Amino acid sequence: MLSMLLRKVAWPAALLLAFGTSASAQPAAATTTASPIPPSFALLSLVGDEFSVVMRREEIGSNIDPNTRRVYPVAAAVLDDIALDAAEKMLKQLRPVSPVVRFSIRDPRLFDLQGKLLEDDGGLRDALAKLLREQQATRLVLVTKWRDNAQFKLIDGTTGTGKISGLGFYVDTTYVYRNRETGNQGEGFLGPFAYLTVTVVDTATMKPIRATQARESEMNLPTDTKGAVHAWDALTPQGKVDALERVLRRAVESATTAALAE
Repeated sequence: MLSMLLRKVAWPAALLLAFGTSASAQPAAATTTASPIPPSFALLSLVGDEFSVVMRREEIGSNIDPNTRRVYPVAAAVLDDIALDAAEKMLKQLRPVSPVVRFSIRDPRLFDLQGKLLEDDGGLRDALAKLLREQQATRLVLVTKWRDNAQFKLIDGTTGTGKISGLGFYVDTTYVYRNRETGNQGEGFLGPFAYLTVTVVDTATMKPIRATQARESEMNLPTDTKGAVHAWDALTPQGKVDALERVLRRAVESATTAALAE
């Protein structure tokens, strides 16, 4: 069943490209504020190079990862563009007079080392700092992946096993549910998720000022989709694309708002 479900995930390239276009650095907006000079912000997202499909195992041992997982690369910057759109939206609401510049950097090393980027004593961190100074940015809003327990909200609690990170879909074929209104019973759910951190960085020192995590997800049931039998089919291909965008936007917006709080 796993191989059959995973074969159906070969949709990202064509559909994700329909989201938008790859962002490039944009010139900082002019400010008319006299004094004090507001901070200028640079935005960088490092969550959109891939998404994962995480499937809960039906039977596990005590020392075995409760999930199987497969990672699908996303070459285009469409997911990071969505994250940048969401961050910029909140930034303009919270800091309307601050200039903003967006970066789209697809260097695999940045994605691989994003968790330790601000701890690096040289190399990538220095190169990023130089780029930020050239753009006269005093603050960096950095969106990165966050790894935490899989949690999907129920009416009276949560469900999920193991750890998940970044963007993807959690597939549980064993969860048994009952519709309280109709009494209909079914098995399995599909959970699009976005687990990420938004960090505000002082570009002069490349030290974090504040970091906030966000966990956003949805539960989709196969009984809610006509013709769906398996949990993976609880959303159509376009529905999966739309759901991933929704949870990503919500996660970035909530984490950015908290990270920029006074």
